[in-house]
Amino acid sequence: MEAFHPDGFGAPAVASPRQVSSFRKVINIVGCVVFFAIYWMIISGCRWPVTLDLFVSIGLTELNRFLNESRRMEYYKDSGDSGDQDQEKAALTEKDDTEVNLEKGAIDWSTSGKKECIAAIVGWREDPALFTRALTSYKDAQSCGFVIAGIDGDAEEDMEMVQVFNEVFPTHSHVIHVPEPLGEVAHQIYDQEILSREKAGLPIDYTEIHEIAIRKCLLLAREMLTNAKIVFSGPNHIRYLCIRQRHMHKKGIMFTSYIFSLAIADILGIEFIWSSDSDSIVSSNSISGTVDTMATDPSIGGASSGLFLHNSTESAVARMAETVYWGELYVNRSMAGSTLSSDCQCGPSTMFRLSALPHILIPWYLQTIMGKRMIINEDRHLTTNLLKRGWGVAFASDVLTATDTPTNLAGWLKQQIRWSRGTHIESLLEPSVYAVNHPLLFCGMIKREFVPIGSLLATLIYFFTGKALVTLPLEDLAIRCIVGWSYNYLRNTHRLTPGTWKWLLPGLIFYHVPMPAVYFWSLITLTADGWGTTMRSSSEKAKKDGVWKAWWENGFFVVWMAIVCGSAARWLTNHVFVGLMSGMAATYFFLISAALGSFFAWKATIATTS
Repeated sequence: MEAFHPDGFGAPAVASPRQVSSFRKVINIVGCVVFFAIYWMIISGCRWPVTLDLFVSIGLTELNRFLNESRRMEYYKDSGDSGDQDQEKAALTEKDDTEVNLEKGAIDWSTSGKKECIAAIVGWREDPALFTRALTSYKDAQSCGFVIAGIDGDAEEDMEMVQVFNEVFPTHSHVIHVPEPLGEVAHQIYDQEILSREKAGLPIDYTEIHEIAIRKCLLLAREMLTNAKIVFSGPNHIRYLCIRQRHMHKKGIMFTSYIFSLAIADILGIEFIWSSDSDSIVSSNSISGTVDTMATDPSIGGASSGLFLHNSTESAVARMAETVYWGELYVNRSMAGSTLSSDCQCGPSTMFRLSALPHILIPWYLQTIMGKRMIINEDRHLTTNLLKRGWGVAFASDVLTATDTPTNLAGWLKQQIRWSRGTHIESLLEPSVYAVNHPLLFCGMIKREFVPIGSLLATLIYFFTGKALVTLPLEDLAIRCIVGWSYNYLRNTHRLTPGTWKWLLPGLIFYHVPMPAVYFWSLITLTADGWGTTMRSSSEKAKKDGVWKAWWENGFFVVWMAIVCGSAARWLTNHVFVGLMSGMAATYFFLISAALGSFFAWKATIATTS
């Protein structure tokens, strides 16, 4: 990585991605094949493959935690920081030449030794009470030097979030209206530069065009800061900035927030940005714990913390979702994190090294799939762009951030579908990332992509023919559950309340039963758009989906539950009620079970949202 300067990316910075040679890329590709072959032979030849897979995952999870703590201890030793002192202090008086910097064009993070962060929180028509809690949490957040709130909308309904911002931060704050979203400005500049080069018969250097677009967006951001008479030192300094623009999509407001973060970081000498959502709440050490994990290694460009739910008591769906976060996230995300190749930085708790952003923002924002601009898949594609360029991505498994979950089944499924689309896109359509990173990234993709699809095929075959494609011993599944829950109880930073333990088994079923259908439906609807979950403002809560839209979003689940319940009925007939049912009775039992499964799935999803 090179620092961003007005004349290009010319001056080397301390932070830089890993340089992966051609030989190393070949080794990584061979490693992908070898790792997969070894993994397949061990799993297929083992009596208890699910349990064995868990033990491998636990080993990598412990390695990830050990390496994270080692990096933190090295950082504390080098900086003389004990790691437990309050990091929240005004980073706003670091430079007395603020006005001069606003007129300059240079961004050079190489001289910054601070670990303070700019926190960028984005949202659209959020519930006022929840947005208040989210913003308030940053007042006590260690290592938070500046706060940017990005609002994706400038209509009358969107002023509710602006009002919340002003109430939470009544002093040292300012609101800026961005007349044209900077992402669209960058897109226009990008198109104009390509067109001018084509007309002149010049070769098209996309890297140079990306630099030009980012540079001009930065100049626009500085101009808006100057016109608003914003200062960052003295008694009237600004520490909290609200940015609002016309409604587009999450990517649009994230891009604008990141551009302003880059501009302000130059003024304040800040090296990191914390990116989060309007429904997420940080603890005092969420930001500091995450940045400490990556601060000492200049090749790490991003990181994310663990998550838990702050609204887990609102419904049965939320309670089961909490057990999913507790039982699945900690181990699954830690595996690739052990090799600094975590493939998804969680949207509510993402950390970036600012020097890594200028090179990736334009490719990220202008991503196309099958010729269509993608407005979903923000988090994963940012991570993929870091990994493709050699930046390491860490997962701070022992640091927690509180986020929100849908409280009904329809909302939960829509969220899972949206996330799964991003998973497919980044896992299957970005193969170059595997040549640059550790083979463990590829192995994780194989397991994540093909196990659900294999489960779907096995279920379909059993539903129609009664033949079992795959047989897993029940004791294997039981041991896996017991060992997994015991490990999480002992090592997971997130502690379940005693009343939550009874939801572990229902949560396991709640997560794994729909997942094959979720993965399949998201795969065949890969380019569908949207924020994903229903917004929580009073005006948005009052809206209902149309019948056809509800069927489009959740109809797959109605069909899938008919298949699952029909398969369960067939299994009961063949293994439990052996000899108790005649051929016709077994057929009726099969059909009635499938119909009931479909009906209750419809009742829990489509009927409640349309």
